[in-house]
Amino acid sequence: MKSYFVNNGKVKIHVLENGAASSKTPSLLVITGIWEPAERAIPILSGISSHVVTLSLRGRGLSSTPETGYGLEEHLSDIEAVVKHCELQNYCVLGFSRGASYALGWSLKNQKGISGLIIGDQPPVHNKLSPDQVEFWTSINYLGVPILNFMRRTAIEGLCKEAEQIDFSTQLSQLKIPVSIFIGRDNESKVPSNISDETLKLYKNQLMSCEVVEFSKSGHMIPDDEPEKYIEEIVSFINKLKY
Repeated sequence: MKSYFVNNGKVKIHVLENGAASSKTPSLLVITGIWEPAERAIPILSGISSHVVTLSLRGRGLSSTPETGYGLEEHLSDIEAVVKHCELQNYCVLGFSRGASYALGWSLKNQKGISGLIIGDQPPVHNKLSPDQVEFWTSINYLGVPILNFMRRTAIEGLCKEAEQIDFSTQLSQLKIPVSIFIGRDNESKVPSNISDETLKLYKNQLMSCEVVEFSKSGHMIPDDEPEKYIEEIVSFINKLKY
């Protein structure tokens, strides 16, 4: 597994990469959740035999933390820098949680080079954080570790000051690539699914090619609740896209 940095202007983006691009199997680009660094995707990188690339978006993990630049376009520019550096072509995009909103924004603009999209338990909305949400994210722990160990407060506040609410619902029909929706179905989970029945119906109605994969033992945090099935379903989706 390779660990390195890609320059996006003055911002350094940390990248983890495993495997090599193949003419037979699409590469996988992983975009993690709101606070998650690239390291959170290591189980995918080590559990999938094909080519996998992931990154820490600005303000997360080992990537730079600029004082400003936390709107959707700036985050998409981080993704663009990595895609260009890795020369990704006909690749699959996996976005989990808030990472799925970045994945949607990226895929809508660049689907000619994308072979498929996995949306991990997230509505088709890019959210602006409220001041209360800033305090929530800066004060909580996940699995006993403070979120601020992974994402700087500057970045969290940036999602409040600079991010704009963007609803992708009306654009979903523009996606002509296969899409898989991963949804948690455990209603008793401490962290419930982000996808309501209404939102799932919207996805099914608006997407040209939509597969739904249910995780009965998971709430929102599918990668942690059902890690083995999570990887199995990712591999299954990629295999369906083989050239």
